[in-house]
Amino acid sequence: MNLNLRRWPAALILAVALFAVAPIKQSAATEAAWARLAQGGYTILLGYARTPGGEPLRPDLGDCENRKSLTDRGIQEARRIGMRFAARAVAISAVYSGEFCRALETAQLAFGRSNVETAPFLNSIVDGADPAIIPPELIVAVEEFFGAGNQLMVTHPALIAAISGSVPRKGEAVIIAPGLEPGDKPRVVNRLLLD
Repeated sequence: MNLNLRRWPAALILAVALFAVAPIKQSAATEAAWARLAQGGYTILLGYARTPGGEPLRPDLGDCENRKSLTDRGIQEARRIGMRFAARAVAISAVYSGEFCRALETAQLAFGRSNVETAPFLNSIVDGADPAIIPPELIVAVEEFFGAGNQLMVTHPALIAAISGSVPRKGEAVIIAPGLEPGDKPRVVNRLLLD
């Protein structure tokens, strides 16, 4: 067996160099996303924070106060997301949440209880709805949003996947803008790692 030990140091150096470059690319992409949001006029889609699971499909807003919708780690994640936006001084003009307690609690912890408005069109999986179908109300909300700040929507990963083509990681936001033609699916313009 001939291992040619002279090639190993070069291969090892190359592997370490490639591994070191990956975080730099991710960091640069995140900085570009923050710069885009500083311009305003975008919609930010964010999945809810970590949950213990088991929430019924039908939302029950009357019971959100008594239900533990997020894990302790999820509560920390939601608060950290709000702090990241505050630290970057990115203007958020409006915050919307689905009616599920886990989405509502994530939005309220991150951006303040009084700043969140519920939007049924962000409940992508209620009443057997196909999660691949983007609600027309969401498309209209993205198309009609204009302003100096951005609007943020906390929803289910299935709806974000229907728009972006992939399920976001925990702590990853997807930045969208209107489609090319009225009524078209919103287009993804960037992704933002928050966690």
